[in-house]
Amino acid sequence: MVDGTLDDPDYLRKAIEFFEKFQWLYTLPTTKVLSPGALDEFPPDWLDSLRNIEIDKLNNLVAKKQIKVVLPETLNNFIVKCKKFDKLPVQEISPGPQQLPKVFAKFMSDKKKHEIYNLSRVINDHCRSSNISLIIDLGAGLGYIGQLLHHLYGYKVLALESRQKNIDTARNRQNQYFPESKGSVKYVCCNVTKDSLDELENILKTEFSESSDEKVCLIGLHACGDLSVYMSNLYLNMKQAHLFILVSCCYHKLEQETTYETGSSENCFKGFPLSNILKNAVKKSHADVGKLFGRTFMRLACQETPDRWENMSEQAHGEHAFHVLARAVLEQYTSESGFRLKKHVCKATRKTQCVDFESYLKDSMNRYSLLESESDKVIPWTEEIEESIKRLWKEKSSRQKDVELYTGLQYLLQNAAESLVLVDRLFYLKENSVDSCLLPTMNRSLSPRCYAIVSTKKN
Repeated sequence: MVDGTLDDPDYLRKAIEFFEKFQWLYTLPTTKVLSPGALDEFPPDWLDSLRNIEIDKLNNLVAKKQIKVVLPETLNNFIVKCKKFDKLPVQEISPGPQQLPKVFAKFMSDKKKHEIYNLSRVINDHCRSSNISLIIDLGAGLGYIGQLLHHLYGYKVLALESRQKNIDTARNRQNQYFPESKGSVKYVCCNVTKDSLDELENILKTEFSESSDEKVCLIGLHACGDLSVYMSNLYLNMKQAHLFILVSCCYHKLEQETTYETGSSENCFKGFPLSNILKNAVKKSHADVGKLFGRTFMRLACQETPDRWENMSEQAHGEHAFHVLARAVLEQYTSESGFRLKKHVCKATRKTQCVDFESYLKDSMNRYSLLESESDKVIPWTEEIEESIKRLWKEKSSRQKDVELYTGLQYLLQNAAESLVLVDRLFYLKENSVDSCLLPTMNRSLSPRCYAIVSTKKN
């Protein structure tokens, strides 16, 4: 359970009403914060009070939702409700370095070491209590956690990954450093979908023929987008699967479809809402689910957590606000001029190269292409365009602090948004008669997507 949420019939209705009321904070991408319906919806009394808060108290308000200053009553109520709809369990997991065997530590960042070490402990605890010794890792990536589970605890692991390059890398590392594990840790290229049950069972039978009737645990570390939904259904339909441990990520990458059943005029996600109880609650609310719970909502749910603001310096706030507003100015100019921006490099701007707006603009002109919106014709960056954008920046630059306060309110909403996504998945599993709970598995400041859905079948 999550704070009794699965037994609270009013939680979903109230959460929908809450997000409807404050959708002005997230339904537009941050790049469009200067567009109507975003920053201009900021209540003036909220702005006046937040502008005058000392930086340490502002950080504390966002990171911990602790109100230690006088605020307008409506803002107080917003913060209280953000806390109320945050159903993520409290965690006290050290972000410190993990004592991994040296042969593992050399390959990974501190973040990845922290993730696989802590999740492997959770997996071992639950597998031992369920008498399970065979694990299937879906979306295994480079296979780190499967190799660690065998190395530390002796599990047999079937690691399935859609990218052959990752499989080759994992096998090469295994051949070089863990050759004794080749009979127990198997890497197989497989693109897991909602229709993969037969293929999954056949692979298991081929790779571990002696375990055809053995109970298995399905795991996923940062299963991206639809893979989390596919995993849930594979777990429910696979007879051998008795334990399920899933840490999701990238909620916004779920597949979308156009539907009018819920009164939506926009694309809706196939995998959210997932549970019947949330689907019915949305239908009763007459909310436009495609707008209310669209891609920007899912991006909010999987962005960095409010912990980011804890102890954040005034300089760091200023730099963040500058880059958000600078990008928004580019967006406003191009959209109003009938243009659009197209990145032709991985990172559109290099923050270290941008000490002021003029350098930011020069860098952007080198890293974006400017296209006509209707024809996709490439438009040269002329001196006239450059000067027009500079004038717009001068007009909007005074709003940097307001932009940072706006993103602070988004951070306040983040936990509530992620809660709704994960609770929906818990409801879905409960509707299919399996016991499930939500557990913190990592330190949230180091690894924001740190909550695992843990589910066990009774028989």
